[in-house]
Amino acid sequence: MKNSIVAVIIPTLNEERFISKCLDSVIAQSYPLEKMDIMVVDGGSKDKTCEIVEAYHKKYENIRLLNNPGKIQSIAFNIGVKASSAPYIVRLDAHALYDKKYIELCVKGLEESDKRGNVGGMCQILPQNDSLWAETNAILNYSKFGIGGASFRVGAEAGNVDTVPFGAFPRSVIEKIGGMREDLPRGEDNEINSRINKNGYDIYFNPQIISTYYARPTLKASAKQMYANGESIGILYYIDKEAIGLRHMIPLIFVLGIIFGGLLSIFFQPLLYAYIAGVSLYIVCDIMAALQCAVKHGMKFFFPLALLFFVVHISYGFGTIKGLIKKKY
Repeated sequence: MKNSIVAVIIPTLNEERFISKCLDSVIAQSYPLEKMDIMVVDGGSKDKTCEIVEAYHKKYENIRLLNNPGKIQSIAFNIGVKASSAPYIVRLDAHALYDKKYIELCVKGLEESDKRGNVGGMCQILPQNDSLWAETNAILNYSKFGIGGASFRVGAEAGNVDTVPFGAFPRSVIEKIGGMREDLPRGEDNEINSRINKNGYDIYFNPQIISTYYARPTLKASAKQMYANGESIGILYYIDKEAIGLRHMIPLIFVLGIIFGGLLSIFFQPLLYAYIAGVSLYIVCDIMAALQCAVKHGMKFFFPLALLFFVVHISYGFGTIKGLIKKKY
């Protein structure tokens, strides 16, 4: 759209349950609506996502639907970048809602320093429904023991970090370093953030920039998500090792320790005691982390959290193994 200042890119695929809420939160932004070019880039939804977006387009000319034949989010981002000339680019997720000042503060953060290549903030995690597992999955995201404790999940002071969710980028930076890698179905945000840093730009975290994301509703869905996330880290290892932090590799080390530690302890008796000690230490940490969360959120979450911690660690670790093998061979 001509005269737009901010290109808002929202990749979608079968998001009929969330896209209306997402768009409503974008429309309600304190940043002037007429200065935003809002693009929903759809990867071939089979539900009513596209119909819903078209209905919004009839009411708001600057909300438009674009087709993404490549389906994955990195391709959707690049399509949106090419379809707009706005100097600022904000990549949002259809599965989330955004605080009223989200885009205003993102743009302000970029304007404050020409060294900033990405600006984002806090991501609050809520359950999709009131079921026990949906609530447990939401709580998981706030535990450092659960999924690593990234600043945007557990909170931190404003400053430079290694990653932020749903970031805002200056077009000049994207044009200089290139768009998102289209051979990465996941982990594309880790890779582009690493590339931003390597080109001398900062990734800035502002806790006043707030989004709300809905966690997976079941144990199986959470395990599937973590497996896919782990697989993306295994693939990313061959592309850019610097895009991977220690927290991303701990589940892999854990799974390898269980597998090879168990096998070696069969043939080397002294290793059996070390293996038992290691497993016991993990169990103690798991129980303590689950108890800490349960004291805060309710004791009914103790056993589900203790199980969920183990499931997501195993899923992520095995996913990383698959990614390493898949890319290598």
